[in-house]
Amino acid sequence: MNWKLIVSLSGLGVLMGGASVLGLTRGSEGVLWLVFAALATVVIVRKAQTRPLLHGFFVGLIGGGLAPVVQFLFFSTYLASNPEVAEQFSRVPSGLGARYFVLVLAPVIGLVSGVALGLICWLGARLVVRRKGPAAGDAISG
Repeated sequence: MNWKLIVSLSGLGVLMGGASVLGLTRGSEGVLWLVFAALATVVIVRKAQTRPLLHGFFVGLIGGGLAPVVQFLFFSTYLASNPEVAEQFSRVPSGLGARYFVLVLAPVIGLVSGVALGLICWLGARLVVRRKGPAAGDAISG
């Protein structure tokens, strides 16, 4: 496992969390996450030829989990920059504050992101191998 690659790509999750705290992702967060996934997939398929599924899983798990942690840490700025989110948080179950609701969601978001990115990286690696074709020594002579 290339942990240096995993940690560096997971930093994009911190970047996304910071951008959302500042209100820069309004209405485009889904598209930005897809761009993040595409970028991470290309880098993982190129740099980590072995275990692309696991590399993608860990990048998604860590990066997807860190974005809500950044939102939790800067929650008042997050709400001030995203008034529509403040309205949505008014529906959070009683007894659990909105700020802590974000923190509770972090591992769930990380897990879902990890599974999704892992599968995308696995598929990307399979497509690259298939496109290259079999190696010269792989041909079976009759």
